[in-house]
Amino acid sequence: MSDDRLRPAEWVNAGLKALAGAGFTALRADSLAKSLGVSRGSFYWHFRDVGEFHRAVLQRWREVALEEIVAEVEAVAGDRLEALLRRAFTARSSLEVAVRAWATAAPEAKAAVAAVDAKRESYLRALLIETGLETNHATTRARIIYWTYLGYRLSSHRLDKQALERAIKDLSQLARSHE
Repeated sequence: MSDDRLRPAEWVNAGLKALAGAGFTALRADSLAKSLGVSRGSFYWHFRDVGEFHRAVLQRWREVALEEIVAEVEAVAGDRLEALLRRAFTARSSLEVAVRAWATAAPEAKAAVAAVDAKRESYLRALLIETGLETNHATTRARIIYWTYLGYRLSSHRLDKQALERAIKDLSQLARSHE
């Protein structure tokens, strides 16, 4: 690409790709401009500074990692809890891991992760309440499911497709249990 007239969204998407591939240290104007084949001035045409760019990247991550997934699950005609679990546990983890690593070094990333975590837990809780669980049980189980998800995402161990499907079914059943 040799056109310096990129849109901000193209920079942000390049930032997400760089973040997932090389971590938060790759979110620099120089390296992103080089990867996009444009001048560094193009970056500063759209973003006042790197901090503003970082905020845009974190907002886009929130959209990708939360809002788009919720919209996708809400469109499912069948079992939304299981659809959410399947979507969460089968997605690529590189961006999730990279954002969480970034959150260990940057307060703004830490706040974004905390906000997304809270919204994800809240959505899980709502789905569990829909299955008939009392609010206090739904709250506890939403946390347990979410912690399970995070552990799986941050683990280097991966299940094969068949084992993962069994685990998703079992987790869904455990979450709904009224015992």
